[in-house]
Amino acid sequence: MIKLSIFLTRRADLSHEEFVDYWTQQHTPLLSRLPAGEVPVRRYVQLLPTDDEIPGITTADYDGVAEVWVDSIADAARWFTSDTYTTTVAADEENFLDRSRTRFLYATESPIFG
Repeated sequence: MIKLSIFLTRRADLSHEEFVDYWTQQHTPLLSRLPAGEVPVRRYVQLLPTDDEIPGITTADYDGVAEVWVDSIADAARWFTSDTYTTTVAADEENFLDRSRTRFLYATESPIFG
């Protein structure tokens, strides 16, 4: 299983609150309306930052993180290059994301404790 952590930055003309509202109330429901079986995603989680800070620790400058689990990198590549993704999902991302600043981390998990 491959986990993709996708680091998201809002469009410059949106506040963080507008970004969160669009991502959670407009974009996420769009994902659930996609054709069944076309999305090879096993799990999808949204991480929304808090206003918490720890003195001396630098905070990442992202508006959110999408975590996506797929069986293989080939499934991820198939999804992110599919017509459905490019014409529906990516097109809608233009409404709230600065896609030029989106960053992907491809990883496997190695649980240590918990």
